[in-house]
Amino acid sequence: MYLAIERGPQGQRFILRHSVQDKDGIWVSLDVFDLGRDPEEYVEYIDERVFLISPEVEEALADKGVEYEYEELEEIFWPFIDPYIRQTIEDFGGIRGRGGRKRKRYTQEELGRMQASIHAFDKRRMLFLKLLQINIEPLMDHPLIFLNRLLDKSRDELENNFRFMEMDLRPWEMKAYIYCIFGLPARFAPRLSRFIPDAQDRDLMDEFFMEELCSLNSDPTYIDAGARPRQASGLHPYLRRYAIQYFDFVFKGPGLGRSAGSRGPWRPPATARDDEHLFIMGLSRQEFDQMNEQEFVRYYRRRAQELHPDKGGDHDAFIRLKDAFEILIIKKRW
Repeated sequence: MYLAIERGPQGQRFILRHSVQDKDGIWVSLDVFDLGRDPEEYVEYIDERVFLISPEVEEALADKGVEYEYEELEEIFWPFIDPYIRQTIEDFGGIRGRGGRKRKRYTQEELGRMQASIHAFDKRRMLFLKLLQINIEPLMDHPLIFLNRLLDKSRDELENNFRFMEMDLRPWEMKAYIYCIFGLPARFAPRLSRFIPDAQDRDLMDEFFMEELCSLNSDPTYIDAGARPRQASGLHPYLRRYAIQYFDFVFKGPGLGRSAGSRGPWRPPATARDDEHLFIMGLSRQEFDQMNEQEFVRYYRRRAQELHPDKGGDHDAFIRLKDAFEILIIKKRW
């Protein structure tokens, strides 16, 4: 069971989904419950240390025949719990997640057989997100226990899980991330500088990136493996966010590897990732567009005071708010 983000004319919505195997053994995704724009609406607070998930959600899971543990449901809703309640639970030794479960021990041979079907693109993404380094090639053929998180999931579940994990990356980490996950270091081998994106020829890097992106978009072991059908031909929505990041944000603009041959002044465009930053800020796109720079700064300061750790706020939420502001203020100033 997992949380998916769907974007539409009314903004983004959160959908509770479940991965199941079809008659051909392919993992596909099944919609279970529409949580709307704010999943916290389905959280009931008992006191400052106890919360429950709405029975409406559990009834929907029962109707769909979804088997789950309540701990799994809590883990999905955990990011949307009131920051004060969340901090209080953590201060009293509350444990979130499934770290307390006993894990089965596997030999390297067993792990190797289990993980042989993991797509290289998924493996590169997980390795970078775990290690935050570009040079992950020595580990690509090495079985690692945390890679089991990529097993027995539909393509849609994998992509939504990666989307949430990518939200924690800083802008400079996102640049290294995209460079790494599309295998670009290997395209510049055997240069010693192949692990430094800014050291590469930009035009050649653009060419290599497009080749890897198009190859992945037509790869049946990636796109046809339980992916949600696309609405139109062209680049699949799962990959569209990477193209937007590469060409419109991460590798553009002052200090971000802008090609010397680029024409005209750079303008930070609206991207799909903006919706994630606006959600962190607690703003709709319309509200953001209607604010001038001073109003946006004042709004940020109020939110920052609410979430500041010294005032009892959540440290991680405060950092995400700060990062979202630093990116959105650039757009606002243009």
